[in-house]
Amino acid sequence: MDYSLLDDSPFSVTDTGMAFRYSPARNLDSVPIVLLHGLSQQGDYWLPVIESLGLENAIISIDLNGHGESRRMKSDYRVPSVSRDCMSVLDQLRIDQACIVGHSWGASVALHFAANFADRTHSVVLVDGGAFTPANIVDRGLISRERLRVELTPPEGPFTQSQLRAHYLPEELGLSIEQQDCVMRAIDRTYQSAPVTGLVTTIGIQRHMAVLDAFLDYNPDSDLELITVPAWILVACDFYASTGVDILDDWARAKYDADGKVQGKMNIALQHWYGAVHDVPLYWPGRVARLIAHAAQRRGGGLM
Repeated sequence: MDYSLLDDSPFSVTDTGMAFRYSPARNLDSVPIVLLHGLSQQGDYWLPVIESLGLENAIISIDLNGHGESRRMKSDYRVPSVSRDCMSVLDQLRIDQACIVGHSWGASVALHFAANFADRTHSVVLVDGGAFTPANIVDRGLISRERLRVELTPPEGPFTQSQLRAHYLPEELGLSIEQQDCVMRAIDRTYQSAPVTGLVTTIGIQRHMAVLDAFLDYNPDSDLELITVPAWILVACDFYASTGVDILDDWARAKYDADGKVQGKMNIALQHWYGAVHDVPLYWPGRVARLIAHAAQRRGGGLM
């Protein structure tokens, strides 16, 4: 599959230092789509979804603060700060409104953006995040912040290419050779060569933990109350049954709580995708793209 949309295009950089790639729209009346990746990833993470979306809409894929080509940004990593920095991308491109899409940590950034900059938000899509965060687990008393921080500390590496393939291409997913190539191209910039041997994350363990600490400070509940734009929340139901692993069961409970948080909100549609894993944009890109394309439609009102 030829990722000709964004992976060969140059980066643009805002005055704040935020790097992004831009693919212009074929349909000039279409709604631009802004894609926000999760913790430790980078904008190319969305390449499989971008290919499925096609060229109808303008697509803006951002390397968020501290990640990818934005790793030298001096801005802090608090969700509200990252959200404000995303505004600089829209300003530079002179985009009045966009469909804001975020995955995991990026979904929290998307939620905050949509809640606080509704005039710049056509719609918002939260992919397995945003409505539920690690802070929800701590606030419920299910786990201490200190223990959760330890549980969420990633291995430092270095990693071999074989280890990365085993991690991102589990046999149980049954991915075709073409799908495997899609996934590995999408995460290529997530890693860089280590000083001695192997590969390490581009973000680095120290910056990863700094972003995580800021993420643990963010509770989404107040922003959920502020949402007035059309919103879609995608919940990947990969471990709703008890796993026997405490942290995963606690996370599943936090996901369940999202249902109650949005109950009665006519502008929010919550979807449970059974069988989907957390990195659903990598493995079910066509389905994710269809949801995004639906959210980015110009409509007279309503979600359907």
